[in-house]
Amino acid sequence: MTPIEVEAYTDDYGNRLALRYPYSPETNTILKNALPFPQFMWDKNNRAWSVQDDALTINRAVEILERMDYDCRGLIGRTKELPKNVRGASECWTRLSEGLLYLHWPYIPDNAFRDKVRLIVRSISGRKFVKEQKCWSIPAAQARTLHSLLEDVYPCLADAIVDNEDVKEDVQGSIRRVEMSGAALLDDSKMAEISDKLEGLFPEGLELYPFQKVAVAFAEASEGHCLIGDEMGIGKTISAMGYAAINPEMRPVLVVCPANVKYNWVKEVSKWLPNEDVYAIAKGKDVVRSADWIVINYDLMNKKVDELKAAGIKLIILDEVHYLKNKKAKRTEATLDVAKSTPSIMALSGTAISSRPSEFFNTLNLLRPAQFPSFWNFAQRYCDPWHNGYAWNFDGASNIKELNELTRDMCIRRLKKEVLPELPPKQRTFLPIHLDRKERRPYDLAQEEWDRRIDDYYLNNQPTPQGMMLNMLNDLRHICGRIKVKYASEWVQEYHAQTGKPLVVFTHHRDVMSGLGMRLKDGLTIDTISGDVSSKQRQEIVDNFQNNEIDVLICNTIAAKEGITLTAADTVLFLEREWVPTDEEQAEDRVYRIGQESDSVHAVYISCAGTVDEHFDRVVESKRKVVKAVLDGGDVEERQGLVSELVKKLQTERGWKLEGNE
Repeated sequence: MTPIEVEAYTDDYGNRLALRYPYSPETNTILKNALPFPQFMWDKNNRAWSVQDDALTINRAVEILERMDYDCRGLIGRTKELPKNVRGASECWTRLSEGLLYLHWPYIPDNAFRDKVRLIVRSISGRKFVKEQKCWSIPAAQARTLHSLLEDVYPCLADAIVDNEDVKEDVQGSIRRVEMSGAALLDDSKMAEISDKLEGLFPEGLELYPFQKVAVAFAEASEGHCLIGDEMGIGKTISAMGYAAINPEMRPVLVVCPANVKYNWVKEVSKWLPNEDVYAIAKGKDVVRSADWIVINYDLMNKKVDELKAAGIKLIILDEVHYLKNKKAKRTEATLDVAKSTPSIMALSGTAISSRPSEFFNTLNLLRPAQFPSFWNFAQRYCDPWHNGYAWNFDGASNIKELNELTRDMCIRRLKKEVLPELPPKQRTFLPIHLDRKERRPYDLAQEEWDRRIDDYYLNNQPTPQGMMLNMLNDLRHICGRIKVKYASEWVQEYHAQTGKPLVVFTHHRDVMSGLGMRLKDGLTIDTISGDVSSKQRQEIVDNFQNNEIDVLICNTIAAKEGITLTAADTVLFLEREWVPTDEEQAEDRVYRIGQESDSVHAVYISCAGTVDEHFDRVVESKRKVVKAVLDGGDVEERQGLVSELVKKLQTERGWKLEGNE
């Protein structure tokens, strides 16, 4: 064996070992290829080839030299024990100590690639260069983040991270969540596992779609800290309830949501989990009482912080979590205060990462505080910051692809077109609106006046005149339509912000149509189709809508229920119900026609709770199957039947004593 003399020294490249052996170009070439500069280099001062005095380099040199029949005892005596996750002569390795993951990788000769790797590591919040060890460290909680960034850039270092037994489970869990983050289905065994957990938890006839079960599995894998970012209409609410259902120990549940969907949450929880106690906090003076589910809107949070923190919330569901984008807003401060003391946090939003990342930091910080601890660091990396002479502006966006990659393990997002095979051709959602005393005053005054007139006929032993009850129902329906304009405009703006898709809105009365148009005209492109729009104008409007030149098309249901195609949209919103359910179905079918890429339609009906609207919803829906069988020309009889049913409902509710009424 050829002996090697070893001499230790220090120079500008740190601690080194001079290797003295007989001249051998072959040996020098092999070592240079295996150990890039400055791991192996010619030292002209010592007139010898030398290697870095570190365990990784020495072990690699010994492996090569022993294969070439060199006596390496002088080197072997200087090797240090490698961490347990270092395999053989691997040149990349990691070590965990006191919450920090130390990263070791060989010198990279290529300048551009070396800078790329270094910049990726430097993008990690909390990273630090450790001079004494000539390596970088990152918080252990950031291991999965760095792994995802390095996976396609520097695989050997990414592998060294996932191979570290101390962080392996966390990183592999992240990888599994990323695999689920856009999936509509899972493998059979995982689907069966989730189905078994959900078995018997919901009333007969109610079951989650497979893609909703995937969201439940994702939430389970995230231990309840995740964002369900599915597109509007896919059922984020049901998915969140599915996760809560299989975790009954997480009670009480607090749902924080916009005011216009507060009572829809109460309705859905009561429907899917009828054995659980649920109530909504209607106003700031309401006391937070004990319950399985507590529902509150964002605007009331600052009034209920202390009570909610004392309630021992186990799971908080933040619906439309982008409402927390302004950190200085009172509702944001209050919600974050409650959420940060809650064991599990689920966020729901159809806008997974907005075009303005600064607005999403609060959510990311809430779900992954170790990964996104500092707004300043986050903004410097992802908000394209610039100083305007007075302050920093963080309204921009930068490194968006990287940010989306980082958030994939905490966010599951599927588009409607990706889950269409599982969706029914039409989905109908009834959105209840609970009115405060001031909002419903016009309705109550009108109802009281109709009560008085009906009582007058009863007291005088006279039958109500022909058509009086129909007039009353039309009047009350019209008042509800005007009241719902505000709520409809909020819903439309939210829908557009989340999806960017065109939308069709159906109304009955002219003033309801114009009132909605006035509220939406700022910021959205609006057009209308009513009975007085000529055929030529109507076709021009339809063509513009189909060419995506109109954001919201507001239509009179009767005027637009036939003869036009509006397949640029896949969602319709109804402000007012029609007497004939087939009229509504025909209106729905303006978007559910040949050329509809979605192959599925979502019809949303806004309804004022505690008014004639509720009766409309119940009666019309109960009659829908019967209506489908009605032949042409049967709509008059159908309308009379519906009027009769509605009058019976109101008669019971109002205590009328009617004789000879229609």
